[in-house]
Order: sequence, then structure tokens, then C-alpha cells
Amino acid sequence: MQTPAASAVRPPASVDSIEVNRLNLGWLVKLRWASVIGQVATILGVEFAMGVPLPLAPLAAIVAVEVLTNVACSQWHRRRITVRERHLSWLIALDLLLFTGLLYLTGGPTNPFSSLYLVHLSLAALAVGQRHTWALVALTLACSAALFQGHVPLEMGGHDHAAMGHYGMHLKGMWVALGVAAAFIVYFLDRLKRALAEREGELRLARERTARQEHLAGLAALAAGAAHELASPLATIAVVAKELERALSETPAGEDARLIRSEVGRCSEILSELAVDAGQARGEPPTATRVGELLTNLKKTLGDDARISLAFEDGLGDREILTHPRLLSRALKSVVENALDAVGPSGSVQVDAELREGRLRLLVTDDGCGMSPEVAARALAPFYSTKQPGKGMGLGLFLAANIAEQLGGELTLRSEPGQGTTVSMEIGT
Repeated sequence: MQTPAASAVRPPASVDSIEVNRLNLGWLVKLRWASVIGQVATILGVEFAMGVPLPLAPLAAIVAVEVLTNVACSQWHRRRITVRERHLSWLIALDLLLFTGLLYLTGGPTNPFSSLYLVHLSLAALAVGQRHTWALVALTLACSAALFQGHVPLEMGGHDHAAMGHYGMHLKGMWVALGVAAAFIVYFLDRLKRALAEREGELRLARERTARQEHLAGLAALAAGAAHELASPLATIAVVAKELERALSETPAGEDARLIRSEVGRCSEILSELAVDAGQARGEPPTATRVGELLTNLKKTLGDDARISLAFEDGLGDREILTHPRLLSRALKSVVENALDAVGPSGSVQVDAELREGRLRLLVTDDGCGMSPEVAARALAPFYSTKQPGKGMGLGLFLAANIAEQLGGELTLRSEPGQGTTVSMEIGT
């Protein structure tokens, strides 16, 4: 036997399930409004178009209850109040009882629209769990059995519907009911299929994002380890190179010593910034940066390579954007260096800057040989490279894509064999 203490403790519903229940409530509200409209149209059509007398007052009362409860549910959904599975079950149960009341007043089981019980059960199977669904099935069977025990018969010309033998009209009603049930079921099953597809897409993106983060964590750990292990040897080399430079300052070898010291300093700088290359921003706040200055400095960093040309929209070169210039420069440098490798010594690379809906878009276009669809699909993956061994680690585009995402944007690639490649980096400003 369960103790009172144990029975009083219930695990809280997950945030995802509560959000799903809230979405289901929204769809139930829409369906109930459609049902109210259909019921009113059917009642008026039977009463005035077909000339079949109906108890309009009690029917109107039932429809009024539906309208009032749906207004309350709409307010509930709009205020984002927590929705539990049992709440949805109670709402569907209320609809079953109200629908039973309508059928009771309009012929009971002889009403062709009695088959619409299946719509309620289909919605229950989609919206609530198995336990609640079977409870609603039991309620449906009980309501249907009660209608067989008693109902208000439809009368046409003062005679019972069955006694008049209006079989053709009954068949037409069944056909209409079948169409309505099929339309609702197909519509909501299609919505469910789309929702599942969207959810699967979101999960796939989440898995890809998690995989990138794992790769980045590995790179950051590798950078930290390399910096730690090489810091002392590089410092020693720098000291020795400085002593050699002083001792050999008057000889031709002094220039070599200065070159060694300069390269050692460059290695130390690279190691210290390797974490930034891995997408770690070090908590630096964004700063105002001119777009033209950013790209001009980039070209200088690459030795004013004649193959690189810059283009700006009117006035964009002098415009300031709020970003992390160091991160953005390193990402853009990786993309441009990759493009320069692709075009060779006789090719060209164009960097375009444009502003679209308040976001900065940088386009790096080369006239190289392009990529096949298979290569383009893997180009942003870490450690993937088509270069010869020793020419690169395959991290440039991967890190650039991560930095673009870190800056509130994205990096996309478009390439065709023989048509060159365009890399688009879009960031928030």
C-alpha cells in the first residue's frame, strides 16, 4: 500500500509536455469554434431549409454552453496558464457530453451525425495519453448506449423519422457526416505529421549544434594544452634569440637572430589566440567598428594581395557596427585564405559588404574550380580538407561558421563545379 507521504509527492510535468499541452489546447479551441459554426449551420438548415421541426431552445442552450466554455478556454490559452493533460481530457469529455445532448434532441442513434463521436476519440488519441484516451472511449460508449435507451425522435410531418422511411435522407446525412469526420481527421493527422517533421528538424539541428560544441571543446582543450606545454620552450628560445641578436648585431647572422625572435613571438601570439580561433570570445564586450576599416585591415593582414578586391554598398564603408572585431576578422580571414588557396596565383577573390534588414552580410566570392555537391556538403565539418597533406587541418571554415553563429548570424556556402564558390557570412549588428 502506498503511504500518504509517497502519494502526496508527484513528479512535476516537464516543460516540453506543458508546452505541447498548451499547443493542443490552442488547436482544440480552433476546432471547437469550427464545430460551433457547423452545428449552428446544420440546425438552421434542418429547421428552415428541410422543414424538420427541432427543439430550438434547448439546442441553443447547448450551443451557448459551447461558446461560453470556448471563450474561457481562449482566455486560458492567451494568458499562457499552465495546461495539464487532465485539463484537455476534461474539455474533450465536456464536448462528448454536449454532443450527446445534441444527439438526444435530434434523433439519437438515428441521427447520421452520431458517427462524429469518432472525431472526438481521434482528437483524444492525439492530445492526451493512453489512460485518459481509454477513459474517454468508455465515456463515449456509455453516452452512445444511453441514446439507444432514450432520445427525442425526429419528426417529419408528424411521424417518426424511422416510421416515414426517409432512408434516402438518412443516407445523405451519413454521407455528409462521413465527409466531415474524414476532413477533420485528415486535417489534424496532417498537422501532426508536419509538427513531427518540424520537431525532427529541430532535433537534427540541435544534434548538429551539440556536435559542433563538442568539437570546439576539444579544440579549446587542445589549444590550452599546447599553450601550456610550449610556453616555456618558446620563452627560452626567445631569450636565447635575444642574446644571439645582441651578440651578433654587427654580423650578418644578427638578422637571422632577429628573424628567429620575431617568429617566436608570432608563435606565442598564435598560441594565445588559439582559443579565440576555437570560438571562445573571452567575455570581451562588443565594440563599434567601421565596416570599411575592418575589411581594409583584413586585406593588409593578408599582405595587400592583389587578387583580393573589396566592394561596399553606398555609405556602408563608413558605417559603424557593434560587434567583436577580433573574432569577426579572424573568421573572415579564414574564409578569404581558403578562397585564395582555391583560386591559385592567377585567380581573384572579391569581398562584398552589404546591409540587409539591419544585419551585415559579407560575401566572399572566388573564381576557382568550385566544389562538387558532396564536397560542399562536408566543407563546414571540422577536420575536413581537400588540400594536400600538410597544407591545412580543415578547420578554417568550421571555425568561421562557429564564430558567425556566436556573433548572432550564420555562414552559408554556395558552390558549383567550374563556377567558383561564394561564402556568405551574416552577422547581427
